[in-house]
Amino acid sequence: MEVQVPLSQYLYVGLLAGFVCGLVPLILGLKRQNLKFGILGFILSLIAGVPLALLGALPVAGIFTWLILRKPREAEPVKVEVVNENPIDVSVKDSENP
Repeated sequence: MEVQVPLSQYLYVGLLAGFVCGLVPLILGLKRQNLKFGILGFILSLIAGVPLALLGALPVAGIFTWLILRKPREAEPVKVEVVNENPIDVSVKDSENP
């Protein structure tokens, strides 16, 4: 007995797969302060999930997850406060060139 799935139902399943897979880069992008790759990964996972379901959404989400994780977080600038205003001689020794 052959089971026929309507095209609209297949597209809804693909959209759901794209949504679920796209949540991974979106949440990771929000947590790692990389909103550009997070939103782009979410949208492209949705688009790839509609025609191809998990076969399209999963690789796209994986690629954007990798792009978000490989980029180091932006460090906050170090604040320097002058405690003693008397000038002193300071020399910095380069550890690579003794």
